[in-house]
Amino acid sequence: MIDFIKNIYKISLLLTLTLCGTNEIKAQFTIASPYEGTWHYQDGNELFVVSLWKEDDGKFRGYYKKVEYNNGTIGATILNSRKVYSNGAIFPPVISGNFYLESGISGTVNDNTIVNNPDENFKRGRYQMQITSSCTNCPITATWKVEETSGLRVNYVPGYSIPTDVILTKVSDEIDLD
Repeated sequence: MIDFIKNIYKISLLLTLTLCGTNEIKAQFTIASPYEGTWHYQDGNELFVVSLWKEDDGKFRGYYKKVEYNNGTIGATILNSRKVYSNGAIFPPVISGNFYLESGISGTVNDNTIVNNPDENFKRGRYQMQITSSCTNCPITATWKVEETSGLRVNYVPGYSIPTDVILTKVSDEIDLD
């Protein structure tokens, strides 16, 4: 019986892909949470971009970047946590978290773009993200807060290269990894 249901599902999916196109299917099947997608925060001529997705294990993962932003046009990349090394290896997602009903999503963020961090290739922190918009036709907004984790530190580097207390605006259900 289970194999029969799986076959029906596969046939339905194939028909839907054929009749509707892949872009519509991607939006219908991959975006299960309002937190998934691409988020922006503008600060002068800089744009902070957060891209989040939900893995099969239920955890949120993501990357961030800062780019130049002038008159609505995205320019050069200032920093990007999705580092691709010369051997083709990619730095693992720097944002990892779980969904909590009362407080949105929270977990760890690894700032791998921080300068003058002599001991490690990233600085760890705790982030919390909670949707704040409540009207139907408004853009989705969320608080983004990053705090340092407690503990003993050697060669301490203060602060982060990323914003630590801002309001992000969701701009797309798609993930921006470029």
